Order: sequence, then structure tokens, then C-alpha cells
Amino acid sequence: MTDNTRKGLNLTPPEEGFELWRHRNSGRLGTEGWSGLYWARRDESGGYEIRSVLKEGEAYSYPGGVFPAGTFERFYEKVDPDSFEPEA
Repeated sequence: MTDNTRKGLNLTPPEEGFELWRHRNSGRLGTEGWSGLYWARRDESGGYEIRSVLKEGEAYSYPGGVFPAGTFERFYEKVDPDSFEPEA
């Protein structure tokens, strides 16, 4: 990434049950303005419901759909928001 897109992110889950996940290759993809982070929780079908991670001060996290567990877990890894360090 050319700039620090993770600085100033709101790392408070949008609703109960959501956990922070990071794309495994987000640092190497170099997509401008994308942090590579999503909030995700399991739904009734066993897939993951995802929501956007917002910058501090933005009002609402928005839904990104539901992904099959195998696909989601292949590309994303769980991150502890309490020990998360933004990239420099």
C-alpha cells in the first residue's frame, strides 16, 4: 500500500458477534484506499456475513454480503483488534 490506509480505523465491532478479519495478502495487493480489513461473523448457513471497517467518525458500517466459510477462510485471517498494529 502506498499510504497508511489502516491509520485512524474504528476497530469497534459494528454489532455483537463480529470479529476482525484481514485479507492474507492485503499488504502485497497495493489496492489504493483499501485496508484489507472486514468485520465478519458466522450466519445460520455457516458462511460469514461481512461488514466494512470504517475510519473513526464515519457513521455506519455497511454490509458486504455473505461468503462461504471455506472461501472466506482461505483468503482472510482473524485479527485481534486489541493488539492490531496499523502498517507504517
